[in-house]
Formats: sequence, structure tokens, C-alpha cells
Amino acid sequence: MQKPLSKLWQADDIPTVAVIVPTYRYAARLEVTVRAILADPGVTELIIVVDGCRDGSIELLEALAGEDRRLVPMFVEHLGKSGAQGAGLERATSEVVLLLDQDVVPGPGLASGHARHHRTGDNLVVLGYMPTVAEKTNTSVAVLSDIYATEYEAHCHRLEAHPELVLAQLWGGNVSMRRRDCQRVSLDFRYFGHEDQDFGIRCMKAGLNGVFDRTLYAEHRHSRDMTEFLWYSKMQGASQWQIHRDHSDMLGPYDPGSTVTGLPVPARAVVRLLSRARLGDPSAAFFATLGELLGRLGWRRGESVAYRLARRIELRTGAILAMAGRDDELQRRVRSLLARRNSEPLAMTAAEQA
Repeated sequence: MQKPLSKLWQADDIPTVAVIVPTYRYAARLEVTVRAILADPGVTELIIVVDGCRDGSIELLEALAGEDRRLVPMFVEHLGKSGAQGAGLERATSEVVLLLDQDVVPGPGLASGHARHHRTGDNLVVLGYMPTVAEKTNTSVAVLSDIYATEYEAHCHRLEAHPELVLAQLWGGNVSMRRRDCQRVSLDFRYFGHEDQDFGIRCMKAGLNGVFDRTLYAEHRHSRDMTEFLWYSKMQGASQWQIHRDHSDMLGPYDPGSTVTGLPVPARAVVRLLSRARLGDPSAAFFATLGELLGRLGWRRGESVAYRLARRIELRTGAILAMAGRDDELQRRVRSLLARRNSEPLAMTAAEQA
């Protein structure tokens, strides 16, 4: 009996898929991600790149690889997220690469769904949907996940209204493309924070087209503590400056005023005044500590406002430090004033992979 046309199409036309996941200090939660990815028969190879951390991740992956030969564990010296992705890309042999973040847990058939988009050929970058699921830890701050979730959903609605922005404002974590296209564009970016937007712009310059598909579903298991939130915000400021420097032909010169866009006039003045090389970090820590106190008092609105103001200060400070070439100060982390007084340990964060 002849196979149905759909079966023939699935067998002959859907390309092979390599899923590439860089990981750093995530051993305790990594197995959930691995098993969810491997549950999809459309995954040809799963390349997990351990980025120079000795937390048990590589041993876990080697044990899991004994259960499924599609899993390819890799260990590299500390390269940062983009460098680890690049190492995985060099190892991949499949026709399509799906770039997932370590805290993105795919829904059923995610890789297969990405592959179907690519069955017609090259020049396509496919962006999937990954709504935020707050993951509680001993140090995570729930309102920070709420802020992230709100901004992510607004971004997705913007992409649906303006599909031309998919690559111009790429929000990575669940992205696929032909392997040879990815090799041509390359995965290389200096600062951690906006590497996905830089990659998207370079894809545009390479003649690729972006598409957003909300049915390509994965959960972003999001967790942020205060220290990670402030450092990440500072690195986002630095990377935003770099993107404008590298792509001024498309974006124009960097405008420091963009860090205060949308703020009330008094808040703008505060951010401009406090965003300095030596003043920015402690000022941001002060407002974040204020947010922590307001959260303990149950005032969620005030907590959110204080944390958002702290982030604006670090965004502007990060750009100033990057422009001055002061990378050592960019790497400096600050923590809650309450944590210092109570001698609480700093969290071991995934964002330290940069």
C-alpha cells in the first residue's frame, strides 16, 4: 500500500536538526531541559556545551548520553555564551540548527516544528515563542520575573503587528536557521546582554528573513536574583552601545537619552545624575534594596518601580563604562545592602557565563 502523501513529505523533505544549548552552572536543572528536547524524534543531535564550569554538568551529560546517542556532551574552556554556541555550531552536522537557552524547556515537537519551516530552503530565521514561567530559588525575586514576562509578551505582540522587526529586534532563546546560514553569519559578540539583537541584525545584512511562530512553544524557566539582575542590566547597556557602534549604518549613533525614554521628568533627572562610572553601581544597589524592602512590606507596585529605576541606572552606567573601555568595572557585581549587612552569600547565577 502506498504511503500517504503527508508521510512521504515528512520522510523526504523535513531537514535534520541539531539543537545547540550552551550551559553554565545549571547542573541541578539541566536534566529537565535535556529530556524534554530528546523527547522530540525530530531532534537528530543535541549538543550541550558546558562553558568551563565544574559543577557536575559534564558528568551528568555523559551519563545521559549513555541512554540516547543523539546527545553530544561538550566541555570547553570559559568562552561566554556566544563562544560556547559557536563551539557547538562547529560540532553540528545537521542541516538546521536550533539555538536554545539552557533555561528554555521545549514543548512537544518543538524541533520538528522548526524543521518544517525550513523544508523549503535557505535564508530563513525562525523565532519560536517562550512564555515566562517563574522558577523559585532561595535567592530569586518574583517581581523580576514579572517584569521580564510583561516585557517579553509586549515584544511578541509587537512582532506580530510588525513582522519586519523579527530580526531587527531579535529576542533569542528559541531560534533556528540552516546550519550553513548560521556559519556564514557566525555567532560572535563581545558583551553579554544583547547578543541576540546583534545576531539578528547581522542576519538581516546577510540577506536572511525572519518569521515569528507562536505555535513553536517552549517555556522559559526564568529566575533572577538582585545581583544577577543589576549585572545583567549593566551588560545590556554596554552591549546596546556596542550594537550601535557596530551597526551605525542601520541604527545610527548610540543615544544615551534612550536609557531614560518613557520615564517621568524627575526620574529622568535621577537616572542621569546617578549613572556614573563610580556612582552607578552603589546607586542601583540602593534602589534595588529599596525594592526589596517594599516587597517585604507587601507593596508590589513600589517594589517593581524601585527595581525598574535601578535597572535604568545600570543600563546607562554600562553604556558609559563600555564607551570608556572600562571592562573591569563592567564585570563588577553589586548586591543588596541588606545582603551585605546580613553576610548573605552571593547567588551562583547563570548570567555569569559572559
